[in-house]
Amino acid sequence: MHVNDEDRPEVQFSFEELPALPPGATDDFSAQGQGEPTRIEFDESIDKAERADYIVAAAIGAFSGVLNIFWQKQFYLSEAHAWGKEKTEVFVFDVAKSSGFKPDGKDLKDAIRFLEDMFPLASDKLTPEFGGGLQHHLRDFAHHPSPVGLLMSILAQFTGKGYGTDTSGAFVILDLPADALIGKTFPEKVFYGAIIWAGHLVSDMAGSSRALGEGTGIPGPILSFLKELSALPVFKNEGADNAFSKWISKLFNGTLIRDTDGNPIRIDFRTELGVADQVLSQAKSVIANECLVRGYYFLSRLKDELSRNDVRSLKDLERIDVKRVIPTNERSLTRMLTISSSVFVLTNLEIAVGKAALASKGDAKRFAGGILLNLNFVEIARMAVAIASDSKYIAEDLKDYLNKRAKEMNAFTEDFKLLRLNDREARLLFSYQAIAVKKDIELTKNRDQSDAKSAWLEEFKTRQADQMSCDAATYFLDEESAAEDMQKASDEDVSSWETLLAMELWLFKPYYPFDDDWKERLKGVKYENDYAGKDFPNAQGVIDKKKIDEVKKAYKRFTSLLAGSRTKTAIFAVGTVAIGVATAGTANILAPVIAPMIAGEAVAGLSGAALTSASLAAVGGGSLAAGGLGMAGGTAIITGGGALLGMATTGSAALISGLGEHAEQYALNQCAQLLTVCQQLPQDSSSTSSFILRAKDQIERARDKCLEDIDTEKAKGKEGNRKAVKSMTKAAKYLERCAKELQKLADNTSEA
Repeated sequence: MHVNDEDRPEVQFSFEELPALPPGATDDFSAQGQGEPTRIEFDESIDKAERADYIVAAAIGAFSGVLNIFWQKQFYLSEAHAWGKEKTEVFVFDVAKSSGFKPDGKDLKDAIRFLEDMFPLASDKLTPEFGGGLQHHLRDFAHHPSPVGLLMSILAQFTGKGYGTDTSGAFVILDLPADALIGKTFPEKVFYGAIIWAGHLVSDMAGSSRALGEGTGIPGPILSFLKELSALPVFKNEGADNAFSKWISKLFNGTLIRDTDGNPIRIDFRTELGVADQVLSQAKSVIANECLVRGYYFLSRLKDELSRNDVRSLKDLERIDVKRVIPTNERSLTRMLTISSSVFVLTNLEIAVGKAALASKGDAKRFAGGILLNLNFVEIARMAVAIASDSKYIAEDLKDYLNKRAKEMNAFTEDFKLLRLNDREARLLFSYQAIAVKKDIELTKNRDQSDAKSAWLEEFKTRQADQMSCDAATYFLDEESAAEDMQKASDEDVSSWETLLAMELWLFKPYYPFDDDWKERLKGVKYENDYAGKDFPNAQGVIDKKKIDEVKKAYKRFTSLLAGSRTKTAIFAVGTVAIGVATAGTANILAPVIAPMIAGEAVAGLSGAALTSASLAAVGGGSLAAGGLGMAGGTAIITGGGALLGMATTGSAALISGLGEHAEQYALNQCAQLLTVCQQLPQDSSSTSSFILRAKDQIERARDKCLEDIDTEKAKGKEGNRKAVKSMTKAAKYLERCAKELQKLADNTSEA
């Protein structure tokens, strides 16, 4: 909003702060970037004890994430295979010795041969049928260290058959030859099928005696399960090989995965054993995180129980409610585990990114691979479980939050009936603004300036009409038609629209530049007419000069009170528009900026034109079809109340601080306008008092945020913006004084 007297301030607009989080919710456990701490913020309505739980949970998660650096092994398949190979060879040698093998200078090859002779498996007689030495351990299910492998081994003893897959991946049943080791009695069959089976698998773990260490070995439990799964009919392709089965075969024989030097990596029992070791190294910090959270929960609840029951002796312990102390299945504990595991994962991710960046030396492929090598997949899985467990509570919180926001939006719409200009009243305001400019043009003697003003008026009308989705040629009224509509509005609407329109029109100062090109075109152009004070009162019969004078007087008085000075020179200053072109009448610039900030969740997920339209409709009280004011009404509300709405409703806590060195002027002017409107509201209405108190709360929030940001700027030392600090300090004073004046107005309204 601009003014038309030289001693009136120029008003600037800015972006609003987004709505606050739901009660009990935490805000972004997100990484702020490498090297920066994870930040957590809380809604003020969160219980302090619960807040402490969340802070401790986050701290434990961060600590566990750092601790993971010392415990976690990098995820390397080649290293996993090498580690598994070493452990397997030791295990095979030890089993051979415990089974009667006498080393006496003999090596592992001899130990394997000893076990092969001692534990012959019946299905070994089908080696050629199951693909020979390279694949028969995978295709023959009896060679699988799995429940299915055990079952097939025992089944072979009772049926004389071998079970597995052929080269195409199809399930087959083959007859065992007569010389296969088959038990004659029931106990013998079970013994051969189970005990001999287990011993034979040990002999095959480290490779055969003919290809020590480098033989195919046996598949691990995971690959065995996948191979068994691949034999199901669902994976069978008519007339074609089983692609899934072939993929598993490539994993087993080492033709699918190679190390950085190009050497094949076989995904067999040895590799899976090494991978298990790497996973277990990740599990250490995960378990520590779990124990620390549950331990803290137990001790904190025990402390509360001891205090609540005034326990002073061992006998008093009987009064403790054990259910309150045990760290299981409690909502608060579930949320703590969600927080701690999430912070753990984020901390681990930050560290993984840092380590990968150092190791990759600019190679994008190595960087991506480095991140994967350092991630703790066990904790990622634990976080998923925690979130799943917490999902019910999250859904409840979200539902409560949305219900609260819906109530707040309803209250917002109801309260701001006191400030609302509907679409007809907005049309009247814009029309009278255009009339004021037209009359100013008629008074301009300089032809060049007159032409510039005329061009500006046409652009103004076009932009306003476009924003209202109307035709500029028919949207704006002449004085006679406007006077008739003013009377109709007065007869039908009992809100405070007259005060709003009078103030908007009085503060309106045209010829602001729409963009940089207009700055040169409008050089030297001034608004020389006082339409609001002279012509307007006589052009219609609703708003008289007395009303306009009341608005002027109130505005100037409140500006003086806020500034703490009675002298005009200390109060009124003309500044430049710092953050974009803005006046009370520039709906096409202002409305799309403020509307999404106020509408909040009502327009979540939208963008572009759809976002603007939905925001304006939401602020207008809903779509036209739903009985609201629709898009035009939303624009009218934002324009009519201007920044008053942003200052008085959904959270302008960061608004003042964001203006920096322009904060002082902005806060002074907007607070004066807010107080002016509040003073003019009906004094006998309970909704008036409610609105004023809501506005006071928001002003205090803006003040508190401003003070916080002042401290932040001061902490920067020389790097801080001294002008911004000085301006924000004065802005905080204006906000403080505004809150006190609002309280006085609310008290007076209550008494009335």
